[in-house]
Amino acid sequence: MAKVKKCLDAGCTQYILLDDNRVIVQPKDKCDLKSIPEDFQEQFSEIAQVVGETIYTNKQAFKNVKVGEELKF
Repeated sequence: MAKVKKCLDAGCTQYILLDDNRVIVQPKDKCDLKSIPEDFQEQFSEIAQVVGETIYTNKQAFKNVKVGEELKF
């Protein structure tokens, strides 16, 4: 189990940074281009600098993820 450190929504893709420096990249069930934050590039750069391992999923495995939540996988 790992705790969620940061969540970043890219419209059609969600990035979930865990406290062990792994990141989960998962497609969203439905694209929402209005949900992309204004400072997306800055947040993405922060994640990219600390990530050690990337886990890709072929469908949205985790929904309604919040910072501090523990993920089991």
